[in-house]
Amino acid sequence: MSFCPFCGVRQEVNLRQIHFRDLGTDASLPCPHCSTALDVIEFDTEPKMRIERCTTCFGMFFNPGELEALLDAQTNPLVWLDPVQLNQIAEDFGHQHEIVYLKCPMCAERMSHLHFGGKSGVILDRCGTHGVWLEGSELRRLTEWWRAGGKLIYQAHEAARVKRMQGELEQIRKPGPSFVSVEGRQPYVFDREPRSFDGSGSAAVDIVGIVGGLMSMFLD
Repeated sequence: MSFCPFCGVRQEVNLRQIHFRDLGTDASLPCPHCSTALDVIEFDTEPKMRIERCTTCFGMFFNPGELEALLDAQTNPLVWLDPVQLNQIAEDFGHQHEIVYLKCPMCAERMSHLHFGGKSGVILDRCGTHGVWLEGSELRRLTEWWRAGGKLIYQAHEAARVKRMQGELEQIRKPGPSFVSVEGRQPYVFDREPRSFDGSGSAAVDIVGIVGGLMSMFLD
């Protein structure tokens, strides 16, 4: 059920639509939220997917790409934007995220915050190397948002982000001007070793170098 039949409050945690099995506890991985040792669960997807889940706060840790794969596995390949449903999801869930920088359960480094898809309203805790952490209620919200057309929003957001990153990379790689054009004269090229000039304007000659070379020829 999406809502409690007694008080009408939306359920915070619901994995009943996702088939999974518990593989036991991994004592080496503490929950970044409550420090409980994380359980390893396996989703019945194709291929199988294993993630870490806290049995106290029900938060979950996904490796890079696993969250999107799980959302896709629960969604019809043909999705369309449903503005009414998207607005209802935003109204039901609200937009709350405590500003706390949690530690990654894998490397213990502080994770950054990431607004998933740019418009989902879900702020994830993200380790740039190991993956993302979801609070107990966030997977359900992302699943509903993805099905209501959030997948299309996410794809557009990622395409724009990749394009922006490529533009920044090209700007960094773009070489500076290699010559200066002077009206009526040949441009001076600066991508070679600069020449030295004497006071008369002719190239200065390395006399010592030439004499040394001639002497070595005769001595040989």
